[in-house]
Amino acid sequence: KEGYREIELVKRFTTVGMGPSQGRHSALATARIVAEATGRAIGEIGITTARPPVGPETLGVLAGHHEVPERRTALHARHLALNAAMRPVGAWWRPYHYGDASSAEEAVHEEIMAVREGVGLLDVSTLGKLEIRGPDAGEFLDRLYTMAHANQPVGRVRYCLMLNEMGSVVDDGVAYRMTQDQFYVTATTGAVARVYADMLFWNADWRLKVDVLNLTGAFCGLNVTGPKARQVLEALQSDIDFSRDAFPYLSGREGTVAGVPVRVMRIGFTGELSYELHCPSSLAPALWDAVMAAGRPHGLRPYGLEASRILRLEKGHILIGQDTDAITTPDELGFGWAVSKKKPFFVGKRSIEMRARLGQTRKLVGLQFPAGASNIPGESCLVLRNGAPVGQITSVGYSPSLGRHIALAYVHVDDQAEGSRVMVKCRNGELVEAPVVAHAFFDPTNARQEI
Repeated sequence: KEGYREIELVKRFTTVGMGPSQGRHSALATARIVAEATGRAIGEIGITTARPPVGPETLGVLAGHHEVPERRTALHARHLALNAAMRPVGAWWRPYHYGDASSAEEAVHEEIMAVREGVGLLDVSTLGKLEIRGPDAGEFLDRLYTMAHANQPVGRVRYCLMLNEMGSVVDDGVAYRMTQDQFYVTATTGAVARVYADMLFWNADWRLKVDVLNLTGAFCGLNVTGPKARQVLEALQSDIDFSRDAFPYLSGREGTVAGVPVRVMRIGFTGELSYELHCPSSLAPALWDAVMAAGRPHGLRPYGLEASRILRLEKGHILIGQDTDAITTPDELGFGWAVSKKKPFFVGKRSIEMRARLGQTRKLVGLQFPAGASNIPGESCLVLRNGAPVGQITSVGYSPSLGRHIALAYVHVDDQAEGSRVMVKCRNGELVEAPVVAHAFFDPTNARQEI
């Protein structure tokens, strides 16, 4: 009827044999239909080129090995030697805890208390590491992040909060100004690829005089943290003065430690005195060994991902993607302090101003549960108000430092005040009541991390 007598033309007109049906199933059926419609034999019509599969096959035949990209830090062998329980976190293999898996809970508690009472060592090599260079480096970060970086003094470290154009929180980290024209910026493990892509996109759009380098694989990171962290680093041969006056909180230094060139930032994810040492990946094992040896007299203990998760929860520090979602704003997190009110522009500024005028409905708060409570809600359990869901638990865990379970959760904005009590629905359907407390469950004055 349409004049398409040749099988190749029929294929293109009808799209038969394309998409998921590229084998001989539809090809033979089409040849029969065309032969019947044109009064010819099937042999005259022929068939189009068939691609596998050429016959019916089960999905099980098509299924292959579950192979996903795997990444390992330069310290992977060191973790295995210490009997670490390795787990995949995104593309990376990371130590969940150290020691026998049969005593995982006990091992995690011991690692936490080692950090709180002595000193711990964490491999943070999976963090994103980005270097921004050029005369417009400060202006570039000023536009990308919510805090002011153009006026950031050389040698200082500032928190970085990144929004998308909708005004939602998409990443956080720190920016260390190494020189007037050079910043070293960290990003979260899961978001660094997107952050790097965004930096390249905005750099092409704004045409500023900057270069962006992704050093995530090139550098490793070690976090030495705890009340005895300074003593451990001072025991190593170094040209860096780690004293409180020479190296204050939220500052950075370059130099060598145990003969290894390092970039050191004094930050406090655990809430304790902490030094984050970044070095070339090829030299990371040597630095790890040196820190372990220097820390042995002080009871240094390496700790894993689960201990790190609880330590940051005790301080009320958020995890992007766990304590945030696709619509989380800085105000909902209580992060108004991290948003500059003076900058004329940054990505997402206009959107958060518009969303602020619409009013808030939820707030991220701390919740704590009675010591010895038997029914503790898990992550994603609903927070109810008058029987209706208004939020959910985002992070929860047992705090050995406090002797009870604690959590971060979104609650109705009218229940955000400390002392308010909210209802949470546990996984078994039981309702439990929990009081609202401050984000920082442990050392709310930050005295320990600023010593």
